[in-house]
Amino acid sequence: MAVHLMKGRRSVRAINILLAFVAWGAATFEVHAGLDRYRDLIVADRNWSPSPPRKGVRVTYLGTNAYLLESRDATLLVDPYFSRVSLFRVALNLPVASRRDLIERWLPVRKIDAILVTHGHVDHLLDASEIVMLTGAKLIASPTSIRLACSDGLPRQSCIPVIGGDTVRLHGMTVRVLGVKHDRLFCCVPFDGPVRRYPPRSAGDWVCGEPLAFLIEMGGRRIYIESGGQPDGGARLSPGRIDLAILGVALPDSRRRFPQTLERLRPRYVLPSHQDNFFLPLSRGFVFGLMTDFPFVLRAFRTASSGSSLILLDYFRHWTLP
Repeated sequence: MAVHLMKGRRSVRAINILLAFVAWGAATFEVHAGLDRYRDLIVADRNWSPSPPRKGVRVTYLGTNAYLLESRDATLLVDPYFSRVSLFRVALNLPVASRRDLIERWLPVRKIDAILVTHGHVDHLLDASEIVMLTGAKLIASPTSIRLACSDGLPRQSCIPVIGGDTVRLHGMTVRVLGVKHDRLFCCVPFDGPVRRYPPRSAGDWVCGEPLAFLIEMGGRRIYIESGGQPDGGARLSPGRIDLAILGVALPDSRRRFPQTLERLRPRYVLPSHQDNFFLPLSRGFVFGLMTDFPFVLRAFRTASSGSSLILLDYFRHWTLP
């Protein structure tokens, strides 16, 4: 155990050093490119209503890998992250904390049935506890993510721990859970291994845990979402057409697999995700991350024979999945 923990700490230090170099590069050569050049791929409803759609699912992109999914009978939030810790703070392993003021500013609704979290990293789990306590939602996440959230103050009765192969049924929705393997950053999974400290204090304490993907059935639609990761050997989708696949493409591993993933899922629509610079505040608007490569994703999409339509969403613009 001691040897494993030492290896974990060395891995965190190595990642922090590499992130520090990336942070220096970001400060020196900041990229300001947004979605303007891909305007023809952006979809959005022409008219917005405060009420959820009577048919289908309304999808709202909230940055990073965060999505609000609304149907007539259910409201679901995935990977919420509004606090936006800076890259320098992550790279230097400084204390991080969820910010209630930013959550209240950017969270579009106050009534949420459930929050799904794909894994325990700070850009997926940090704000989940605050949002659960603010909205009364149930947190559906891996055992490691649940332990981190509970040690951060979340009541255990607000949580539903899941692993690959589980199915959760709530009013108006069914969530099927699939196990995946997190993509590598600089040849290793970032902030991997056992939990190092309860409650978590720095970004490195929010460890990956057991990464998950979700197949969500609500509003008569089937939506697959992951934050980027390779399905494990036992991951099997239930039969039926997928209407929307939200696929994380932040790192090279997922981008290389993109055509094969599309051919495996064959969704009607595919939405590349986790492409923005999530170290910048949401008020800056969409800025592509330094390690992203959407032109590569476009080329990879064109090589796939999935019959899918590729779309993009901008921050806080609603789109109803037909």
